[in-house]
Amino acid sequence: MLTAQPFSRSMLLTLAVCTMASAGLSGHTPHAMAMHQHHHLTFTMPTPPSDPGAPTGRREGGSSRGDKIYTLCKTEAEAANKQCATSRLTALVPEIDAEKQIWGLTTADHPEFLFYLSKFRTPEQPQTTRLNIEFVLQDENDQYVHKTRFALPLTEGGIIRIPIPANRDPLQVGKRYTWTLLTKFGPNETNYVHGRIYRVQMDTQRQQQLPTASPLKRLEIYLEEGLWFDAISMLVDLKQDAPQDLTLISKWNSLLDNINLKELATEPMLSCCTPEPHLSLK
Repeated sequence: MLTAQPFSRSMLLTLAVCTMASAGLSGHTPHAMAMHQHHHLTFTMPTPPSDPGAPTGRREGGSSRGDKIYTLCKTEAEAANKQCATSRLTALVPEIDAEKQIWGLTTADHPEFLFYLSKFRTPEQPQTTRLNIEFVLQDENDQYVHKTRFALPLTEGGIIRIPIPANRDPLQVGKRYTWTLLTKFGPNETNYVHGRIYRVQMDTQRQQQLPTASPLKRLEIYLEEGLWFDAISMLVDLKQDAPQDLTLISKWNSLLDNINLKELATEPMLSCCTPEPHLSLK
C-alpha cells in the first residue's frame, strides 16, 4: 500500500506567502512581516512510488504535428509559419524531479483535475474559439475509469476543473491511474498533457484531526502529507467562496509560484464542462 511519506532528505517546498504583493504594499513593515509568518505553509514532497515502467508524463502541452512538438507561439510570424502552438495547455501539477515526472497523491475516491488553457491571437483568428477537449482517466490495465468530451468557448485564457463524477468507480487505494487531457485547436494542431495519480490512505492519527480542523488547518494537513490534488482542490473551493480574501489569494499565488506556474495565479476560473459524447476530435 502506498503512503504519503516525506523524502528522506526532507525535500520541502516552502510556500512563501506574498501578502504585501497581493495587497499592493511595499516595504517590510512589522505588520507585513507578521502577516507573512502567519500565512506560511510548507508542502512536503512525497516519496516517489515504486512503480517501474510507469509513464513519465507531460505537464506542458505543445502543438503535435507528426513527430514534432512545438512550443507556444511568441510572434505572429511564428504563428503564420505554423512552427509553434497557437494554444497553451498546462496541467496544474508539480514537476516532481529532474526527469520532470508528473504525478501526485490523493485520498479522494473521486478527485478532480485542474488545467489552464489559452490561445495565441492572430488577426485571422476569431475572438472566440470553440476548443474541443477530451479527458480520460485510465487504470493500470488501460481500462477507462472516466472519459468525457466537451467544447469550451474560449474567449480568454483560464483554468478549468474536471471532476471524476460520483457515479464512476472510485479510485482504489494503492493503485496507479493515468490521466490525459487532449485538445484539438485546429485541423493540424493537437495539444495534450498527461500524468499519474495514486490514491493513498492517510495516517489514522492525521485523519482523525480533519473533522474538527478549520478549513485552513485541513489545507495545511493536506500540504504536509503531500496530498497535492486534495490541497489544490480545497484551496480553489475556498477562493471561490471568498474571492476577495487576501489570505487565500496569497496562498494561491504562493502555491503556484512554488511549482513554477506563478504566471497563472491571476487567471480566472472558467465555467466548464458539459459533456458532449458525440463530439469528434478527429
